[in-house]
Amino acid sequence: MITVKSKEAKFLMEVSNGTYSFEGDVPAANGGSGQYVSPFELLRAAFACCLNVTTRAILDKRNIAYKEVEVQVDLEEKDGTLTFAHKIIIDAELSDSDKAKYAQMAFAGCHVHKALEGKIVFGAKL
Repeated sequence: MITVKSKEAKFLMEVSNGTYSFEGDVPAANGGSGQYVSPFELLRAAFACCLNVTTRAILDKRNIAYKEVEVQVDLEEKDGTLTFAHKIIIDAELSDSDKAKYAQMAFAGCHVHKALEGKIVFGAKL
């Protein structure tokens, strides 16, 4: 479970999973300080983390050595539609076509991607 508690400064919040905590905020343009991660940044981060770990699991399963996997995610909202743009950069001795293949496999296997594309229901009860 994730718990978010308000802090004294305007729109500043403490985000916790019960083990680890960090501060969240909203952009200065929306009245926050803009110094900490925003809710939409957390949404992008969830997708990016999932793509990163899924890519690494695919490479590890195939015993493919890599130096680093970097994932970049951006989010655009237009006319009520959210569009996630992502790029998976694999630093490994692989052909570009193999890198593209493993990136596509990671996208297809990412559980956050599947959740965001699936039916989502919001409820007020816990």
